[in-house]
Parts: sequence; C-alpha cells; structure tokens
Amino acid sequence: MIKFCSKYVFQYKIEYGIYFLLGIILCGLNTFIPAAMGQFINMFNVETTYSAMLKFIFLLLLLYVAKEIVCYVNKILYIRIQTNAAFSLNFEIVNHLKKISPLVIGRTDLSYLSQRINNDANDVLIFFISSLTELIFSVFSAGIILFMIWKMDSIAFIVTMFLLALYFFIYIGFKKRIYNCSYGMKEEKSNFFSRLQEQLEKIEFIKIHSMDSFFSNRLVASYQKLYRSIFKQQATIQAFANLEGIVGAISVCILLWIGGKKILTGDMQIGYFYMISVYFNMILEYGKEIVAYGQEYQEAYVSFERIKSILEIKEQSKGCIRLNEIKQIRIQDLNFAYDQKETIKSFSTNLKKGKVYGLKGENGCGKSTLIKILMGMYVDEYQGNIIWNDTEMRNLDMDYIREHVISVTEQEPTLIADTIYNNIALYRKLDVKCIQRAVDCFGDSILKRDNWDLQINEKSSNISGGEKQKIAIIRQVVQDGQVMIFDEPTSAMDESGKKQFLQLIDQIKNHKIIIIVSHDNAILNTCDEILIL
Repeated sequence: MIKFCSKYVFQYKIEYGIYFLLGIILCGLNTFIPAAMGQFINMFNVETTYSAMLKFIFLLLLLYVAKEIVCYVNKILYIRIQTNAAFSLNFEIVNHLKKISPLVIGRTDLSYLSQRINNDANDVLIFFISSLTELIFSVFSAGIILFMIWKMDSIAFIVTMFLLALYFFIYIGFKKRIYNCSYGMKEEKSNFFSRLQEQLEKIEFIKIHSMDSFFSNRLVASYQKLYRSIFKQQATIQAFANLEGIVGAISVCILLWIGGKKILTGDMQIGYFYMISVYFNMILEYGKEIVAYGQEYQEAYVSFERIKSILEIKEQSKGCIRLNEIKQIRIQDLNFAYDQKETIKSFSTNLKKGKVYGLKGENGCGKSTLIKILMGMYVDEYQGNIIWNDTEMRNLDMDYIREHVISVTEQEPTLIADTIYNNIALYRKLDVKCIQRAVDCFGDSILKRDNWDLQINEKSSNISGGEKQKIAIIRQVVQDGQVMIFDEPTSAMDESGKKQFLQLIDQIKNHKIIIIVSHDNAILNTCDEILIL
C-alpha cells in the first residue's frame, strides 16, 4: 500500500519534501518549547534580573510565533498535496474503468461506485501523507523525549516505557476487530448513498407507480444496516480509546506521586518536574498516535483493498492494427450471450462499401447488441469472426477505429449541456461549411446557424425528440466515418424529417457502409439489403 500511494504523492515531491522538512522543524519546536519553559521556571530558584526574565519571555514568544507559522505553511502544503494526489488517483481509476467491458460496468451500481472510488482514494492518501508522516515524526520525537526523561529521572522513564508497552498490547487485541468493523461500515455507507441517489433519480417513476412506500422502506432498510455497522465500528473504537484513557490516567497519577515526592524532599526542581510532566503527556499523545496509526492503517488498508479490486478488473483486449479504408465487413457465425442468455445466434452477413443495409427484428432480438459488437464494445465477449477487410476485429485498435472510421447515432441520442454547435462538433475543429451542408438537408429552423449558440440544458428538455435525433445525425455525418450506423434514427421525427433523412443518406452512401436499424418499413424499403436478426 505504501508503494502504491507513493506513486501519486511523489508526483509532488518538491512540495512533499518541504512538507516533511517543516514537520521535522515542528517536532523540534514542540520538544524545545517545554524545555525552555522549564528553564524559565527554574530561573526563579536563583537570583534573576528583570531584563534576563524579559529576554527569556521574548525568546518563548519567538518560539510560539515560529511554531504557528510553520503549522500554517505545513497545513497549506498538506491540502495542496492531498487534493492533487487524490485527483490523480481518482483520474487513473476512472480511466481504467473506461477500458473495461461495458458489460462489467453495467452490472455495477454507479452511485455506489463513484462514492466508493472518491472515499477510498482520499482515505488511502490521507493516511500516507498525514498518518504515516506523523508516525515518523512521532517516533522521532518520542525517542528524543524518552532520552530526556531518562536523563532527568529513571523511574519516570520506566513508567513511561511500561505505558507504551501496555498501549501496544491493547492495540494488538483490537486490531482485527477494528479492520472488520471498518470494512463493513464502508461497504454499507456506499450502499446507503446508492439507495439515497436511487430515491432522487426515480422520483417520477415512484410517483407514477405509487411506489413511495416501497422505495422508502428500501432506504430505511439500507440506513438500518448502515446504522448497525457504524454503531459496531464506533463502539469498538470507543472501547479501544477508553482503555487507552484508563491506562493514561493511572500513569499520570503514578507520575504525580513520584514527582511530588521528589519535590517535597528537594531532589527535583519544579521546572524539571514541569518538563517531565509535559513530556510525559507528549509521550502519551505520541503513544496514542503510534497506536492510532495501527487503527488508521487497518481502515486505510480496507480502502486500498477496495481500490485494488477495481484496478485488477481485466481491461478489454486491444489490437494494434489501424485501418483507414474499409471495403467490407464480414460477419461469420456470430454468437453472443449476456448473463447466460443467448442474444445473437449464428448470425452471418457480408457488408460492402456503397450499400445501405436495413436491420430489422423483434424487440430484444439483439439489434442494439449487434451495433455495440461492431463498435468494439464487446470485443472479448462475442464468439465467431468479424473481419474488417482481411483483419479480425480482435486485432484492430478499436479506439482508433471508433475515432476515425465508424460512428453511430444512438436510439436515444446523448447530448451535452452545451451549445448546439458543440454538440455537433464535439469540441473538434470542423469545417463550418460541412456542418452547414448537413444542416441544410433538414431545413429545421432551430438548427440554422443563427441558433448554433443555443444552450441545451442538462436533460435536453428544451428541444424536441426529433431535434435531438437531427443533431445526432448531423454530428455523425460531419464526422464523415466510412462505416455509419443509425439506430432508430427517425423514431421521433415527422414524415418531413424522415424524407429529409433518406435524402441525406442517398447523398452520402456511395463510399460508405451504412446500417440503419428501424421498424419503419418506409425506411427499410429504401435500403439495398435487409438483414433480419
């Protein structure tokens, strides 16, 4: 886990180096200030001038101010490193998920997944930057302070060492329970937020079908599991903390007894007793931090294991061959099953450039699945052969093919909350005249150049379904791919829109392979061949 986290934190090695150096300075100041205060108290046991006292007070003031400045800079650096490193880890996980099969993602609750990724990424990096670094400082400071206590009073040193050993054994007894409770709590927390988002995403469905009671019960049931897991985790952690507190209280009383007795007999100055008592409390805190490190390690390790389980999901296969011209696509004995349910069985065909193919079939027969297979979305799951020119699809760089060769208009087009122009161009530099020619084929007023700056809202509710389809079709046409797939492209259009679409297809078909999925016979009758699934 340490090696894993360092990859992201050390991207900011200069900032981390300064952060670490300032941490050492802070440890030094924390150790030196009690010693200076003890010496100040001891000044009053001998004759001390007023000016000497003022100089000492000024020195203490400088130390306290320096400590606060170092603390401030250290905290700012910590925030910068932790925030940037967490984003880098989140970014890598999301990029990895983009490379795995959509079938795997489709089985996952995305609300749960996004909550889990963000929380776990922050947890492991906070542990590395804060907890692990503080552990190093705590061990370093504790070593110095123990040496100073030993030099001042050997009995106080023995009491301190006994306390640290006791803390360690308490932690050993609680370690496994804390890990198990933390893992369960994190899982239930992610599940709860998934159920919470479900309530918001399905408000309309809940109202239409009068399912408020059912969904409310689902949320309450999820909360009850979360509550039990939180209660169990916090009860375990609190029991651990209370045992620490009891041991600490007993140790403080022993120290007071030892120190008080030596002051009464004149064997110890009050200033030294002050130093020992402060250092003893610091040792208690360092001991707790060292033991707490074990607890935090268990919790962070849970997050690390969950991140690792995501990063270990196998990425889709990717070939290296790139094609720029497609003459034909041969589909030979294609079979595809999803969750053991056969969707496509022994399908074969030959698609040639210059032809328009109509694809028809009953609902659920696999038309949309076939499109996704041709797009390379299920490259590891299909059986049979799909040969582009003379190359099996599994050997192709399908990222390149999707960017330069094949394009699709979805049955329910996805639009971005942006302008009409950016939804057509998809942030590429395109020839405005080319876009204009495609727009002119439809003659739709909302698509005219004067309206290209019209902002489409988040859910695309400020334009009609037919307008969404026209934007998606124009977007595909201006990309000018050699293989074009249209999935129910005119389902929301009127007769005029359908006619304009067919005219557009007639204009562009000569040097392309075009597949149109449709139930509309008027559309299918214009195709050169009909494929039936």
